[in-house]
Amino acid sequence: MERILTPAQMSDAEKASEKLGVSLGQLMDNAGTALAWHTVSAAREIGAQSVMLLCGSGNNGGDGFVCARILNEKGFDVSVKMLCGMPKTPLAKSRFERMTESCGEGIVDNDRQSADILIDCVFGTGFHGQLAENIVNEFDNARRGAKLVIACDMPSGIDCMSGLVSNGTLKCGMTVTFHAQKLGMALKPAKGFCGKVVTCDIGIPDGWQQLLSDLAEIYSVKEGDIPLPERADHSHKGTFGTALIAAGSRQYIGAAVICSRAALRSGCGIVRLAAPEIAVTAAAVTSPECVYDILSDDDKESCARLAALANKASAVLIGCGLGCTDRTRLMLESMIKNTKNTLIIDADGINCLAEHIDMLKDKNSEIVLTPHIGELARLCGCTVQQAVSERYALCRSLCEKYGVIVHSKDSTSMTFYSDKVYVTDFGNSALAKGGSGDMLAGVIVSLAAQGVLPAQACLLADMIVGISAERLSRRLSPAYITATDIIAAFGETLAQLQ
Repeated sequence: MERILTPAQMSDAEKASEKLGVSLGQLMDNAGTALAWHTVSAAREIGAQSVMLLCGSGNNGGDGFVCARILNEKGFDVSVKMLCGMPKTPLAKSRFERMTESCGEGIVDNDRQSADILIDCVFGTGFHGQLAENIVNEFDNARRGAKLVIACDMPSGIDCMSGLVSNGTLKCGMTVTFHAQKLGMALKPAKGFCGKVVTCDIGIPDGWQQLLSDLAEIYSVKEGDIPLPERADHSHKGTFGTALIAAGSRQYIGAAVICSRAALRSGCGIVRLAAPEIAVTAAAVTSPECVYDILSDDDKESCARLAALANKASAVLIGCGLGCTDRTRLMLESMIKNTKNTLIIDADGINCLAEHIDMLKDKNSEIVLTPHIGELARLCGCTVQQAVSERYALCRSLCEKYGVIVHSKDSTSMTFYSDKVYVTDFGNSALAKGGSGDMLAGVIVSLAAQGVLPAQACLLADMIVGISAERLSRRLSPAYITATDIIAAFGETLAQLQ
């Protein structure tokens, strides 16, 4: 796993560097030098001779001034265009002066309109909101004719916390970032604007981690980072746990079918589906290997039955297709109080929980919440737009306040557990369909029942589901693929990960 940082953590790391003996000026020189050397390497590959740097008035521009001076010394035809006025920070001013002394003032704001390589050194990691119209126009003009666009630390126009992208942001072929990748560049849609990301050591001394104000450790998860549970030849069905799934209703029969089948196909020894008779009948046709419990129409009786079954299960899932009803709320409350092993709350379980979230204070097990963005907004009592832009803070708050694991689902997902945050980016638009969430929840409960730690079960489930969708999309259109198709592809993915 690769560690990534928030903008605030990166700022703290730079301050820590000064305390540990390496100045901000030295960090800027190191960053500009690293940017220059990666530009030289890229120029050799594409046969580039000219470079234009678009620079802001802050320290991102300062990195660019260092880079421009070095490139000029190396014989490149270099021009620097100031998009936000003259430098404003002391460090940027000093590097600007050194650049013009070495290269001449004619390097700045000359008549050059384009170059082989364009380097974006305007805003870096501190940007949020929308790019100004004049900046967008400058970007549009400068990108014409460029063989390669390189970002310094972060493409300007990307929100480094949310991964949101302003209109007019340059789509880069390479991003040269410093010390560590930043959270925003690991999230979609921003990830698609960064191109190849190169992380450069700029000399921040060891010990910086202990001086952060936010001690959360954020990691980007890659294929193979989380191992599948081992399967010894002398195993039996009890070896791989029992998953209890409370799911389905007359309106959402398919949710019960999909999540139970996904649990079966991802290695759980015994999958027990507790559902209304109509859902059980449908599920039994395609998944006869499940154990079925038909829930009665009596709410009290159903809650008591589920509580008894939960005590025999290795992991429990509640919510898929149950409907947001008083009955679901009563079942959820009973499960929270009575489940002793891992409890995953998904879909309508989350929707009911949003109205009575303090019931989490009565939990007796590790609880995993799996909200998509809309469900996260309901849980936190905010708008969907706030949930998108403030996802990190909202999920951290839920995790800390209630002592739960939050698996925040999106095109790029984040899993929050204690002081750890994991970013997963598997899958594609084939997953943008009904049933995908039910499928993922089924895999999570299956893995948890097999003994995988709950947070790791979320990461591994993302991996299995996402890689299966990617594999299918190599030969089928993502528009055609359904959750049923993806579950059928688990076998090859599990073999690959094994």
